[in-house]
This record gives sequence, C-alpha cells and structure tokens, in this order.
Amino acid sequence: MGRADDLAGAGAIRTVIIGTAGHIDHGKSSIVRALTGVDPDRLAEEHERGMTIDLGFAPYAHRSGATVGIIDVPGHERFIKNMVAGATSVDVAMLVVAADDGVMPQTREHLEILRLLGVRRGLVALNKVDLVDEDLVEMAMEDVAALVAGTFLEGAPVLPVSETKGLGMDALREALDDLVAEVAPHAAEGPFRLPVQRVFTLAGHGLVATGVPVSGRVVAGDVLEVVGSGETVRVRSVHAYGRARDDGRAGHSTALNIVGVDKEDVVRGDVVATPGVFRSTRFVALDYEHTDEEMPLRHRHPVRVHAGTAEVMGRAVLLDAGVLERGASAPVQLRVDHALCVAPGDRLLVRDASSMQVLGGGVVLEAGDGRLKRFKDRVLDELRARKESLGDPARLATAIVASAGTRGVPLTELSVEVGLPGPALRGELAVAVEAGDLLVAGGERYLSASAVTQVADDLVAVLKQVHRKQPLLDWADLSTVRAGLPHAEVALQAALEHDARLETTSGGRLRRRGHKGRLTPELEAARDRIVDALLEGGAKPPDVDPAFTGLDEKDHRALLDMLRESGVLVPLGGLVFHRDALQRMRETLVAHGRARDGAIDIPTLRDELGTTRKFLIPLLEAFDAEGLTVRHGDARRLRGRAGAAPGDADEAS
Repeated sequence: MGRADDLAGAGAIRTVIIGTAGHIDHGKSSIVRALTGVDPDRLAEEHERGMTIDLGFAPYAHRSGATVGIIDVPGHERFIKNMVAGATSVDVAMLVVAADDGVMPQTREHLEILRLLGVRRGLVALNKVDLVDEDLVEMAMEDVAALVAGTFLEGAPVLPVSETKGLGMDALREALDDLVAEVAPHAAEGPFRLPVQRVFTLAGHGLVATGVPVSGRVVAGDVLEVVGSGETVRVRSVHAYGRARDDGRAGHSTALNIVGVDKEDVVRGDVVATPGVFRSTRFVALDYEHTDEEMPLRHRHPVRVHAGTAEVMGRAVLLDAGVLERGASAPVQLRVDHALCVAPGDRLLVRDASSMQVLGGGVVLEAGDGRLKRFKDRVLDELRARKESLGDPARLATAIVASAGTRGVPLTELSVEVGLPGPALRGELAVAVEAGDLLVAGGERYLSASAVTQVADDLVAVLKQVHRKQPLLDWADLSTVRAGLPHAEVALQAALEHDARLETTSGGRLRRRGHKGRLTPELEAARDRIVDALLEGGAKPPDVDPAFTGLDEKDHRALLDMLRESGVLVPLGGLVFHRDALQRMRETLVAHGRARDGAIDIPTLRDELGTTRKFLIPLLEAFDAEGLTVRHGDARRLRGRAGAAPGDADEAS
C-alpha cells in the first residue's frame, strides 16, 4: 500500500501537499484557482472581503495523472493561526510575492514559519509581473533573493507569473511537478492520526471531519478515538478531493464521514486517531529554536502554541537557561492551558501570547505527564537522548526505557510515548531484546539491561551484609533482603531471573551464587553434639539450649538457624527434631496403622515410638497437617493410600 500512490492515472492520489504562503493580496488564491480551476475561498465572507480567512483546499493534477493537494493559506496577520494550521501539512511550499509590492511583513513571517515547521522544498512565484515594468521585476527578484538567502528556498526557482494574463503559468506547473516528483510519498504504515481542520454536517450523510492525516491509513469501518476525550467514532466513508475513496492516508486532504458522536464532541484542533496509541498532555518538551530578534524568550514566557490545527495558551519553561536570544537553541517545556495531542518528532510553532509575533519553534521530544525540573542533569540527558533518537522508533523506545530506570515501561505506555501500536513496536524492539539490551518482565514491561544490573548490584550488596551478619547460613530470606530496596517488584524479579550472580530456592530464599556458610571448629563441634543428641533422642529429643551447646546466645541462635535452613532440624510445636528421626517416626506410624486397618491406637503408638505425651501430641498434629493422618474426635486414622496394605495397589490394578 505504501507505494500505491506513485501510480499515474485518473483518480490516483499522490500523498504530497503543496502549500501557498505569502502576504495578503499577493495573489495566492488566484494562482491556486488558475492551477486547479477550483476557487479555494469557500466562505461567503472571503468572497465579500476579497481575502482568504481560513484554509482552502484544491486538487492539483500532476503531470503523471495523479492528484496532489494544494492548501491555500490566509495572508493577513490576524489569521496567522489558520496559516500555521495549514503549513503543518506542507511538503512543497509555493511562496507568492507580488512584483508590485515586493517582500512584505507576512512574506517574511510565512517563510520563517515554513522553515520552523520543517518544510524543505519549494519555489517562489513572483506574481503580477504584468503590472510593473522590467526594472521593477528585476528589483523584486533581487528583493526575493535577499529574503531567501540562507533558507531552504535559497537556490530554488523564482518564477515570474501573472495568473490574470496566464504569463509563466506553464513554467510554474512544470517546476511544481518537478518538486512534487522529488518528494517521497507519505507511507501508509503506522497508526492513523488526523488533526481536525473542519467539522460540519452534510445532509443525508451526517457528521464530517476533515483535515490532512499526518500518519497512517484509514478505511470505512475503522474505529477511531477523539484523543483526550475518550470518545470513539466509526468511519462510515472516506472522501478526498470531491470523490469517495477506498482509504484516506497521510499526505492528502481527507474527509471522514463519522458516526458515534455529536458535532460538539469533535472540534477544530482535536485529533482523531487509532485508539490507544496517542494521548493528549499539558506538558510538552521540545528542542526549541528562538528566531525573533526583537523579543527574547524568558523563563515562563506567556506563549501561544500551535500544534497541528490546535492553538493553545501556555508558558515556556526554560530548562537549562534563563533567557534565549535569536539563534539560540535549547530544551524547553511548554506548559499549556489545554491539552495537546502531539508525538515525538512533531513540529510546533511558538508565538508571543500578547503581540502574537512568532518567537520560534521546535521539535517535540516528549509528550509527558508532569513538570520537568530545571537545570537537572538527568532531565537534560534524557531529552538529549530523545533528540538523538528521533525518527528511529526502536532507538527512541530504548531511550525512553533507559530513562525510566528500574521502574521500566509497560508496552502499552511505551506505545503511546513512541506513537506506534503495540504489535508493531514489539517487532521493532525484538532485536534489542534478542541482543540483551532490553529485558521483558511481567506484564510485558520493558527494562533496560543496565537498570536490571543496577537492581542486581543492590541485591548483591545487601546479600553481602546479610552473609556477614549471618555467616553460618547458606541462604538469606528474600523478604528481608528486598525490604530496604526501593525498586519496583518487576525489576527485582527481573534481576533474580536474569543476573547470574544470584540464585534462588524454594521457600523465598536467595543467596549469592555458590555461597556457603562457614563454621569455626567450635561451631562444628557444637553442631555435631546437637545432631548426635537429636538422632539419639529420636521421638524424645533433648532441649538444645545454649547450656547444651556451650555457645553464647548469638552463636547458638545462628547455629540453630543454619541447621533449620538446611533442613537438618525440624521445629514442631516448640520442639526440635532431627529430620532423619522424624522420617523414622513416620515409617513407624504408617506400619502401626496398616496393621490395624488404618486405625491409630495412641497409647500403643506412644510405646512403639518410645516417647511421652509431651512429644507425641505435637508429632500427631504435624502428621495431621502433612495429610498423613486424619483426626475424628479423639481418634485418628491413616489418610488415603497411607493406610493401604503393601499389596493393595497391585490387587486394585
């Protein structure tokens, strides 16, 4: 689908937009009308006043036979916001300068706006040459050359034309066709996003939203969301340049007939898009360039921000400077009064709030969810990494994950940050995951390998302290180790799973890989005394207190902890048994019960075990808990297969 719009022929659309620019009354709309046969001034007021107020759209026939869209913008300074709304979609600029007027204030301002919005191709139509003599034409040409010096239009064609007389129009068409052919058509891949230009109702059809998609493709039947409001709409049909179309794509003027909302639910400046991919925010960080030479940008400067078709008020927060003069570039966070839907790589324009003159513009680095702190190395480093990653989804996502540290980023959140649907982004990140640069933890949360290593470093450091405090123990309690660490659960689990320095075991225990507790000769002797006494005591174990071991309280407790951790000692009801002695008691119990059809004769069992009631009660309760026996009032029986005779299983089969 991505190259289908290269095909020539009637009805084909090449996803490229030509945009006019220039001072009021220099003939922009007249040239568009001469090129297309369509009057872009659609409003009655525009005809009454003889000036363009809002954006006009017209289809231009490229020499290939494909249709290319032309956006005609207003030239009057009072309607600069409408000019900006159109300029955000422009691929090829046609700057119109009247030969009888020459370069005027809006000529300069429009050219600067186009440059700030990233337009890189265009030409100059020197209009109304029929109204002046050759000397004035030459002077106007020199005036234009001085204007475009150092801009993207330096060296571009400057074509003398007169749309009223038809002079130079063929040359203008040829030059436009050449420029359009140089532009790579917008790809149809990626999530759909359309900044809404107009919303109206059409008899027999219902609600229609128009604009130029900035990414993706939409077809009839698709469900979209109005970003920020949570409203969803279904696309009933798609139109472009006066005809029903199979789809609408980035790079051509599109009208969507939608259902599911009322007219007041979708307004100019809104964005309709693929659900769950984009978000609106009041905090936008950008790589800002200041261009106004009269008014510097100061910290918390009141501004008007233009993003797509939206215009909102706000303040510019300088993150690493106190003031910016013309020519300066710096990271800036815009804190706006009404949320904007933007994505990394979008270009924004910034004007002064009161005078409305253009101050500068920039590229979106982060559509965040909070205020960024000024003069913080971490913040500035993160924005720098984002700037270097623009245009590369995998690299940008990796930079975002790295900045999140040990918190990590869920795929759903990462998808919104990057502006790609989850499945597509997962594919983009597969190489980084395979290489081990990124790790995927529970809930499909992405963490950087360095963040996981940081968590593992912290775990190892705590374990070293625990091992020093408890030198006899092989293992440490996991809940104790992690209690003092600030990391998220998902990061801790990722470290335990992926870092070779750590190992875990059942029962919620961990250790540095291969760690073994160490016993002094004195402790070894005490251990042997305990083990021998418990084995010999069997079902009547002695009380192994400090007096028995001959150790001080601390060492005695540590030694018992070590023997319990290793499973040698088994505590039952305040008593301690040796595991081997306990196993022999189980065997005695089973043999006792099987000899009595599963019934347990407690006095007889007590004598067979060679114990007393003091020890027998906790033993029987432990066997109940294990499921070896079951209690019925004061009587007990072997449970299930424990009570079967040795040959029963064979007979049953």
